[in-house]
Amino acid sequence: MRGYSIDIPSLRRQQEICDEIKLKRLDSLLPGLMEETGIELWLIIAGEQNEDPVFRSLVPSSIMNASRTTCLAFVKEKDGSYGRYSINKPNGRLARFYRQLKFDNTLQWEYIADFIREKDPKTIGINISKDSTLCSGLSAAFYLRLFEQLGELADRLVDANDLCVRWIETRTEDELAMYPSVYKLTTEIMDRAFSREVITPGITTTQEVEWWIIEECHRLGIPLSFRPDVNLQRPGQSGMVTGTIRHGDLLHYDDGIVYLGLATDHQRLGYVLKPGETEAPKGLEEGCRIGREFADMTGREMLFGRTGNEVFFAAKQAAKEAGIDATLYTHPVGPFVHSAGPTIGLYDKQEFIPGRGENKVHANTAYALEYNVAAKVPEWGDQKVWFYLEETILLKESGKIEYLDARHGQLMLI
Repeated sequence: MRGYSIDIPSLRRQQEICDEIKLKRLDSLLPGLMEETGIELWLIIAGEQNEDPVFRSLVPSSIMNASRTTCLAFVKEKDGSYGRYSINKPNGRLARFYRQLKFDNTLQWEYIADFIREKDPKTIGINISKDSTLCSGLSAAFYLRLFEQLGELADRLVDANDLCVRWIETRTEDELAMYPSVYKLTTEIMDRAFSREVITPGITTTQEVEWWIIEECHRLGIPLSFRPDVNLQRPGQSGMVTGTIRHGDLLHYDDGIVYLGLATDHQRLGYVLKPGETEAPKGLEEGCRIGREFADMTGREMLFGRTGNEVFFAAKQAAKEAGIDATLYTHPVGPFVHSAGPTIGLYDKQEFIPGRGENKVHANTAYALEYNVAAKVPEWGDQKVWFYLEETILLKESGKIEYLDARHGQLMLI
């Protein structure tokens, strides 16, 4: 593909890769997570155009929506094995993924209840989380219908939050191996966006850079994980602004893509060189260095078994002791850009986060290590400048964070 080192396969091949990974996840990952969280039957009931967020992570890429009412069941069988069932009208696309049960479509809800009675699970997990929107996808109408149909078994219904979070946050070996390439494509798109190929100082606006990113991802057939933000800081002007880009500006972008089923999220800073300049002011370089130092501090605090809140307070304390003015708001990434797992601070709440902040750090997960540090820049008359930075990182079995780009936190020259 023009301008990129990554050989992007056809859309058909991308979907084949994603489906092979989904099958491996269902075969080798989900049973262990059900055992870990004590859920004997996990029920996903999705309505057409009102799908549970987790639904698409459980079905092949060719299924874009639920069909009428689609029910998927994951069961610990009486012999200790695990089964996967589809309880809805037959769909050939599901054949490799699920055992499809035959029944009268007009009696679907009755059949779901009979199926559960036959399996007789001690716990029936449903997605009704109070803490995670990604794990609360069962509609109120479907919940009431299920509750009525189950009768005496309704008291076995439990919140499947822990199972759903672990399913969404955990990456397999195949996914961990793919993430560096996914991230490399992300950074190469952004490298071009923050270059003289796209930016002409005095002419190009921040909005035009945003639209270049949007159009380029569209040309590549790569979805954005969210709409890009491009803004700037400059001497004599307080805070982040948008508009025409000038020589001497400190540019900032926040963007990410979804490629091969994995989302990225990162922020970089770029300095627009003035005529005759070959390097950025030392104060800007120093601000980025302080940012990298804080990122490493945070990474060292991301220990298995710690909650997001514990990581947050430990990292903030380390920054305080080092004299760093830091704001921390790190979050998991995976199939979603703001994914399930431990929340480590929020941008507008540098404090204890109930619910999501109490999720624990686990191995084989990915995060957007997101933060900012503030520092005075001597070359800008000691103006206070905010250095907004973010990198997608992996946390593998070793327990040491892995940056996916060796240039993390470095200032780009434009």
